[in-house]
Amino acid sequence: MTIDVKKRVVFLLLGAATFSLLTANAAAAQMILSPKLDLDSAVSRALENDPQVRASQIQAEIAAERIKEARTGRQPVVEIHQSFTRSNNPVFVFSSLLEQGRFAASNFSLNSLNDPHGLNNFRTSISVSVPILDQRQTRSRITRTEIERTRSELQIEAVSQKLRFDVIRNYFGAVLADEMLKATDAAVRSAKENSRKTKDFVNVGLVAESDSLVANVELANVEQQRLEAQSAVLKTRAALNIAVGERPAMTYELVGNLQERYFPVEEGSELVRIALIRRPDYKQAVLATKDTHEDTLSIRDQKMPRLDAFGKFGYSSPYIANGSSDYTVGLSLSYTLFDPGRKSRIEQSVLSEGVAFAEMDKLRNQITIDVITADQNHKTARAKIQVSIKSVIQAEEALRILQDRYKSAISTFDAVLRAEAALLHAKQDVLKARYEYYVSYAAVLLATGRLTDVREFEQ
Repeated sequence: MTIDVKKRVVFLLLGAATFSLLTANAAAAQMILSPKLDLDSAVSRALENDPQVRASQIQAEIAAERIKEARTGRQPVVEIHQSFTRSNNPVFVFSSLLEQGRFAASNFSLNSLNDPHGLNNFRTSISVSVPILDQRQTRSRITRTEIERTRSELQIEAVSQKLRFDVIRNYFGAVLADEMLKATDAAVRSAKENSRKTKDFVNVGLVAESDSLVANVELANVEQQRLEAQSAVLKTRAALNIAVGERPAMTYELVGNLQERYFPVEEGSELVRIALIRRPDYKQAVLATKDTHEDTLSIRDQKMPRLDAFGKFGYSSPYIANGSSDYTVGLSLSYTLFDPGRKSRIEQSVLSEGVAFAEMDKLRNQITIDVITADQNHKTARAKIQVSIKSVIQAEEALRILQDRYKSAISTFDAVLRAEAALLHAKQDVLKARYEYYVSYAAVLLATGRLTDVREFEQ
């Protein structure tokens, strides 16, 4: 029986060594074939491929074109008009002959005046109008379109920062899934070794059959955990690939890791102050109040007089050529004496200003809550790391003691397995706590409007 046990042990060791070699070769081949992806590259690719970022950029371009359009309000407008008319209407014939420079004494006869023959008139005209005083409407349109462009640019920044946060969460989520899979793989190897040892010990009569059954149950549990870890790897990798504009099944070698790091964060009141200065959405809210105020000024300015200069050059002929030309120039002054709806429009615009200020105050309160929440989550994640590390140290010591006690037949094998499971759980908690610490720091930067660079997470 002893010889059989030795043969079996040798056979299992050879099988385990072969499996480890194949696994290592497969992993090495994958690393060689899979392209590397760091966090900064992932964010850059996500910003290039994200449809919401593209839409925001297009909106900014539209706003820039609207500024150009608004500035043309001070420039002259030139129009050309060409018409052809044939009529025997006495007034038309009389005026057209004058326009064409062909009016003669014979046209004063009563028959010619009362019953003229039909007349052709080709009329070409070019008109120019220039606003001199336009009730400051052009200035107002330029100001409001510039505000719109700035808000569009801030929207790009807001979307970009949110996208960076999502990529950080997905990237380190994939790193966490990889590390969790490695931990469960190690647990599976350990459980298989325990199952093998207990089986051999049962065969030689050193332990009871129940220990072997317990080891098999533990092996089934950790294998189930490995299946869940493998599923988590696939899901987090797919989410990251989609975020960077790649197909879900693409495999990358992630350069980042969840090593021990310290991210300094300011005090809560300072974070709120920074957020109210840096947050793109709060800047947009401030600009919204300026936009509504500018609208109020524009409506008030409509009570001012309007002055336009105009000029017109015309050419009339019965056969396109051999006609007569004329011109007209002048100034046009207009002033609205009574506009019953203006007071109501001004009041509506003033009320809109009040709404914009109320929305800004509401956003300020929400930003304060966001900052406090992000700050507390960051502090909690940091504390979790410290607690988790202590748990790992305690779990390792507990496992060592129980293993020694089990060798001395003082403790049970079930207690040893529970200690191994506790150690695995503690190591996983450390990884989760580090992941939460990374993400919570990114959330603090996002809440304060400072998530503009991700290289800090790679140092």
